[in-house]
Amino acid sequence: MILWEDTEKLTTLMQEVCSSTHTSFYKDRLPAFGSDSVSTIEDLPFLERKDLTKTHPSDRCFVDEGKVDFVAYTSGTTGGEPLLTYLAEVDDYFVDPSWGLDVSRLLVVFPPLNKSFGGTFIQQCRQATKPLMPVFGDITNMATSAYLAASVGCDAVYATPSLALQLAPALKKYYSTEAINFLAISGETIGESKLEILQALYPNAYIANLYASSEIGQFIMGPTRQMMLDGAQGFRILPEAVVAAELVDGELVITYGLNRAFPLIRYKTGDHFEVSENLTKQYGEGLPILTWTGKGGVDVVRVHGIEIRAGSVDDFFDSIPQSIDVYQLHVLPGEKPGTLSLKIEYVMDNGSDIISDIIRGIFISDFKMSQSHSVKDAMEQGLVDLVTVEAVAGLSHVTQKRRVLVNHIV
Repeated sequence: MILWEDTEKLTTLMQEVCSSTHTSFYKDRLPAFGSDSVSTIEDLPFLERKDLTKTHPSDRCFVDEGKVDFVAYTSGTTGGEPLLTYLAEVDDYFVDPSWGLDVSRLLVVFPPLNKSFGGTFIQQCRQATKPLMPVFGDITNMATSAYLAASVGCDAVYATPSLALQLAPALKKYYSTEAINFLAISGETIGESKLEILQALYPNAYIANLYASSEIGQFIMGPTRQMMLDGAQGFRILPEAVVAAELVDGELVITYGLNRAFPLIRYKTGDHFEVSENLTKQYGEGLPILTWTGKGGVDVVRVHGIEIRAGSVDDFFDSIPQSIDVYQLHVLPGEKPGTLSLKIEYVMDNGSDIISDIIRGIFISDFKMSQSHSVKDAMEQGLVDLVTVEAVAGLSHVTQKRRVLVNHIV
């Protein structure tokens, strides 16, 4: 499904990559097109992460290395190793970091912006209709970040959901969460219950869940201003920023041409979305509104006719009487072929076998593995043969990003 396509930009992009004298990366992949116009983007082959990791960045760079502005990298959490991307200077990113709200000083505790993309974020803040001031906090020390916010008088925060939760107590101590009028979150899955917690912690803040990836380099989707005012959660593409966007079997596929050092043509992001017909009718303004369903193999596990989402794990732990912030659900092969084993790990100072048994009972009866099936239903049908719950000193699977769902089934 084509969500958005600018055929004029696509034709220009194809001409540029196929006539490049710096690399034949796309020319070798697109021999049939040369510099001719492309009738539809669906005629082109997909680009996947494995195509990038097996090619050195300098061998897929479309500009002189002297024109490379900086080098970015992914965390390596999803693919097992970091992915390097060369990025060139961009005249206009078409991103307003205020997302249409009346804010002016942005506290940043969002790792990609505090690291690789800080310079581009400064450029976007300066190019905004109403210039903004970014304040780069310390992602390892929330007290320092809160002190900076208080000193400058920040009225907005950019953070991952986890860091936004960690930041709130420090802001209350050194500043005020009520002074924050805009909270931009990104980088992690988040369920409705976690959103409600964030809204309670930042009572005056409009919350925007934004989409970006290190391969693309920038935010390219987020809510409209009216969606934020109404509290509606969803993603609308910034049409000026992308050449094309598609959903293929639920996966977001992006064609991005602003990075002249390495444009992306039909890049499979690994992120999955659905089109919301109701939100599109109300807020689309000619473009579809998407809702997040997870990162393939990471935030959603689909196996043996069962579907488990990371957001559902968060919602479950928010619903139980015990206060637990650190946890993981591990999905493992069952003892019999075609079955699953589920293991919950949780970190709690006074964790015990009694608490574990209570959590296990609630999990079996209440946790949904589909809209209509609980874990109990799956066990009765022979799809799940073992459920264990264990208090641990530390999670067994630790990555740079917060992971609440771990799939061990190949």
